Amino acid sequence: MFRVVTWCAKCLFLYVLVAILASKLAWIFVLPAWATATKLHWTTQTRFVFLLNYFLPIFAASGFILGLIPFGRLSKAVLELAPGAAPFVEPDSVPAILWAWVPVTFAFLVRFFTWQSRNSSVLGGNNTAGRLARFFGNFNAQTPILLDSKWAQDRFLFTGPMLFLMACALAVHIRRSITGSFNRPDRSLTDDSAE
Repeated sequence: MFRVVTWCAKCLFLYVLVAILASKLAWIFVLPAWATATKLHWTTQTRFVFLLNYFLPIFAASGFILGLIPFGRLSKAVLELAPGAAPFVEPDSVPAILWAWVPVTFAFLVRFFTWQSRNSSVLGGNNTAGRLARFFGNFNAQTPILLDSKWAQDRFLFTGPMLFLMACALAVHIRRSITGSFNRPDRSLTDDSAE
């Protein structure tokens, strides 16, 4: 039971960490792309408009690239430096990074399906195109009906972290499939199972 609670806490911690990165430190991921695009004359947009337009794909790509890095191998280094830390570095049978996208996806789906436009009527049905544009569209696709005070919150706390964690989990799964860490008979701390 304690392992399940610890595993769920790891998943929620990863979500909170990614949400903080998305809302406070988005420039770390977007600024290099904006600088490159400006230098090569691919865009004339200001940094803020570029951030609003391309944050989601850049953040998802960053999650994929981060997922390719084998952070689980750090457990071996931790055990060599502090052998008494073995109970805290013990690998999970299913790494938390592979399932950390589940809580944020659930939160996103609740927000996605409960969202209503300010100008929606009782008789008007669900506006799926408006929902998709609001949560996944770029800044130019936003109309005054879709753009409200909660737009940035939806973008940076729900959609961005969900895409980041899904891309990261996909990259971890691909990396582990290629390196064969799923098929190893000995699940020691030297493989990537401690991610």
